[in-house]
Amino acid sequence: MTTENTNLLERAIALGFEAEAFLQSDIGRYLIERADDEIDTALDELKRADPEDAKTIRRLQGDIKVAESIQYWLAEAIQDGVNSMQELNEPGA
Repeated sequence: MTTENTNLLERAIALGFEAEAFLQSDIGRYLIERADDEIDTALDELKRADPEDAKTIRRLQGDIKVAESIQYWLAEAIQDGVNSMQELNEPGA
């Protein structure tokens, strides 16, 4: 494994740890709770939306996607860190 690859893996590991720490912080928990609330609100509105109102449906779908994306990105950073740690610790690495 090259030094450049090792550095990339180490950065991914560090970012994963930072994302985990962020999610455990008051701010992280607050933002995830707010994202969950946004998703729930948009889903409730979507259930009651006029099926012919494409503009409202698109807006609500976009709201849900944004709120979910934040959670996915953080989870992805954590998983990339875990995967990078495994790769770095593989025999022969």
